[in-house]
Amino acid sequence: MRLFTPLRLSLVRAVMSETGYHIPVLLNEVLELLVTDVNGVYVDGTLGGGGHFRAIGQSVSEKATVIGIDRDQQALENFNKTGLSGISAKVIIERSRFSQFDSVLQNNGIDKVQGLFVDLGVSSRQIDEPERGFMYMKESALDMRMDSSAGLTAAELLEESRENDLAEILEKYGEIRNAKRMASVIKSYMKHNKILTSADLKACIVKEYGANVKIQVFAKLFQALRIAVNGELEELAVFLEKSVKYLAAGGRLAVISYHSLEDRMVKEFIRKAEEACECAPDIPVCKCKKQVLFKRVNRKAVIASDEEIKVNSRSRSARLRVARRTEALGVL
Repeated sequence: MRLFTPLRLSLVRAVMSETGYHIPVLLNEVLELLVTDVNGVYVDGTLGGGGHFRAIGQSVSEKATVIGIDRDQQALENFNKTGLSGISAKVIIERSRFSQFDSVLQNNGIDKVQGLFVDLGVSSRQIDEPERGFMYMKESALDMRMDSSAGLTAAELLEESRENDLAEILEKYGEIRNAKRMASVIKSYMKHNKILTSADLKACIVKEYGANVKIQVFAKLFQALRIAVNGELEELAVFLEKSVKYLAAGGRLAVISYHSLEDRMVKEFIRKAEEACECAPDIPVCKCKKQVLFKRVNRKAVIASDEEIKVNSRSRSARLRVARRTEALGVL
């Protein structure tokens, strides 16, 4: 697979210089694997800093349509300040969860698209702004909401969750060993102390586990809370299911994930969508009539090069999976 064509490579450099603050992950790979019809309709369901969106927009023709979606109003406002230089295609920018991209399409009279893309990582701005509460290395408010105008904050989630429910969150979303113990520690601590900031939460954990707690423990804890606060896995499941209906034959589904839970979900979705038959092995003739809905474009997940990781350390854990919608139209 030839990734670095001269035209696309120049777009990558241009976009990286334009975005400044935001360095889009696996940008060249996304362009090469996602954009197959320069006159098509492309949806970026996680606009964020706009790096991927801008590059996609610059790589298609004036006959194309590019749609940017984000639930974070602040992300939309920051992106609008940067402008849409170099994009001649029709541009649609709307506030929405990426799982609700179908409503955006319907509102704009669009039935099918040639590309659906999401970058599931927290944006650089969200991580670096303390008031958003995504940080654990420095003190910040325990918010963690991608849409800061709706839903419970992480602090409120901790306050309102029962011990068993919190243990389930920690085990399911953080894959934390002995999650029951950690949940018990947190809820016991909260009987006499408020947990409102990342420093409060870290102090609680250090008190129980000691000062030499590995950073991975905090990373898993904060990941679990963030996923629960934003319903991230539920969002992804809905998005993947809807992609079947709205991708045109030959269209591409591209997903960048950053932890095993998301990547496993995407991988399993594509695997099942590739299966032609779900009948039991002892049935000689297929009776389920299941249609093959997707075919993998890349057999293994695409990862960042050593060169990219040096420039952008946040690309280290990124995994890109791409699948092509088959000719047969159906539902899962």
